[in-house]
Amino acid sequence: MNSELLAQGLVPGPSVDELLAGGDTTGFRSLIGNDNARQLFDYWCRLLREHGLAMKPAFDPLEVPALLPSIYIEEWDPQAQQSRMRLMGEDLKAQWDEEVIGLRTDDYVKGDVNTLWKHSDQMVYFDRRTAILAYSMEYQDRAHCTLVDLTLPMNDGEGNKFAIGYIWELA
Repeated sequence: MNSELLAQGLVPGPSVDELLAGGDTTGFRSLIGNDNARQLFDYWCRLLREHGLAMKPAFDPLEVPALLPSIYIEEWDPQAQQSRMRLMGEDLKAQWDEEVIGLRTDDYVKGDVNTLWKHSDQMVYFDRRTAILAYSMEYQDRAHCTLVDLTLPMNDGEGNKFAIGYIWELA
C-alpha cells in the first residue's frame, strides 16, 4: 500500500451491485496490501455470488481459520445511528485496553479515526460498497501504529446490516 493511499484514508471499492453484475475486482484487489485480507475478500466475493448480500448465515470460519485472529464483525445499530462491535479476533482484542464487544464506535474511538469510521459506515452499510481504510491509532501503553482495514458489507437472513473486516498493521 503506497503513501498516496494512506493519505486518502478511505478508499471506496466496488459496490455489491457491480460485483454481482460481474464487475472486475483486479484494481481494488491490488490495493489490498495483505495476503490474508485478500483471502477474506476472495471468500467474501464467493459468498456474495452464492448467497447475495444475505451471506452472514453462510459465513464459515473453518473456511478461513488463519484469518480469525484479525477479523471483526460489526452490526449497524439503527437506534444509535452507528456501528456496534459484535465479534473481534484475539489479535485485535489485544490492541485494546478494554473489552469493546458490544460497544458502539463512539464508545471506544475518538477524533479523526471516529470520523473516518463513520464515513466508512455510510459507504459499507448504505452505499453497499467495499472499502479500505488506513489510519493511525494511538494507544495508552505504546506508540501509535498505522492500521489498514478492509471492510465488507453483509446482511443476516432478516436484512440486518453487518460488516466483516480484516485489520493489519502497516510496517
